[in-house]
Amino acid sequence: MSKEDNSAMRRGRLIWIIALCVLLSGCFLFPTAVKRETLLLPVIESAATEGAYSLQENGAISWELAGLRLEVEHMTDAKLNALFPDESGRGKYSTNPYTYGNWTDTRLGYTPNRFAVFKVTIFNRTQPKVMLDPLAAVLETDQGQFLRAYGITSSSPYGNFENYYRSQRGQSGNEFYRFELRMGMVRSYNYEEDQPIFKGENYGGFVVFDPVYPETEEVVLILKDFVLRFGAFDKPVEKRDLRFVFKHKVENLVVQKGATSGKTAETLMISENGPSQIMGNLPGERTRSLSAIRAVVRQRLSGLNRCFVAAFDKGEATEGAVTMRFTIEVGGAVSEAKVTDSDVGSQAVDQCMQQEIMRWAFRPIDIGALQTPATGATSGENGPASSPGARATAPRLTPLPVLVTYPFTFKVE
Repeated sequence: MSKEDNSAMRRGRLIWIIALCVLLSGCFLFPTAVKRETLLLPVIESAATEGAYSLQENGAISWELAGLRLEVEHMTDAKLNALFPDESGRGKYSTNPYTYGNWTDTRLGYTPNRFAVFKVTIFNRTQPKVMLDPLAAVLETDQGQFLRAYGITSSSPYGNFENYYRSQRGQSGNEFYRFELRMGMVRSYNYEEDQPIFKGENYGGFVVFDPVYPETEEVVLILKDFVLRFGAFDKPVEKRDLRFVFKHKVENLVVQKGATSGKTAETLMISENGPSQIMGNLPGERTRSLSAIRAVVRQRLSGLNRCFVAAFDKGEATEGAVTMRFTIEVGGAVSEAKVTDSDVGSQAVDQCMQQEIMRWAFRPIDIGALQTPATGATSGENGPASSPGARATAPRLTPLPVLVTYPFTFKVE
């Protein structure tokens, strides 16, 4: 073989190598990513238990018996990321305790589920006192999984957030900081143990499990030993096991990163900076403080955002702000909600936000905390003097409904 032939062969091989490198570099420069969403769609089944099941407009399923209602909503990763936007947008350093934020597992090509999260809310209108133990809840699947609910601290009988995040925590100061951020959010949003709900009160929080297998088709959430009635010495005398059935569905949307199609994707976002005014809150009453009210509202932002998205997609709403004024009763229910200012140009958005806020539930006012003991108090001029160190009780303050003014902003990015 001549030198010319060898040279031509080498040039041919070089061309093939260059072409292959270009092809592979295209794969690396524009990798195919998958936006994956796990959905648990509620299903009404004929149950032998007393009470009625129904589906809610927000996608939740509820059980109701004689004025007592328990509502269960599956929290998708999208809802949880929208609830904690600042904590979900930092890649592998995201501090959302319930999801991986916007981090993508490069081995899978998508963001996996960290947990299966349910929001459980109880509205008690008729019973003297009811109670739910969140750690008694179990999640069963048609694939044989039997999952126990996560507790908050390491003293929980099964899995818990403290040990989960401690096992992943590094030794740097930033790692400890992120650990404390996550644990603080879990303590604020998880359903607490030993939480009685008295007549006229509402209470809710997250009940969390390990994620279910991708091939799962049916999921059953069982809230065990829900106490409907207490007897003498505060002993439970009537309990129920409540079943909530869901169909499991995984949606995959292929997204080509780095490629441009000439069309810019729009993201519809709601934002808030807390109440602009709170009227009627008593000094020292923490359940109606600005931070307490804002914490509850942030849990419900996804519902308000849906109001705007529905109208915007139809061309019936524009970017702008809506200011709401609502009344929180002593027991935590919202008794009135109205729009005081709106420039989004849609009555449908305004009405939808009113209806959504009327469904909100805040923590009942802690009446006992409003009665402050005073030490070493003495009586007036005509009364007997109290003994040194005696404790006198200050007059009991009467809690009243609180009027909250709250602005929300809708942007398209």
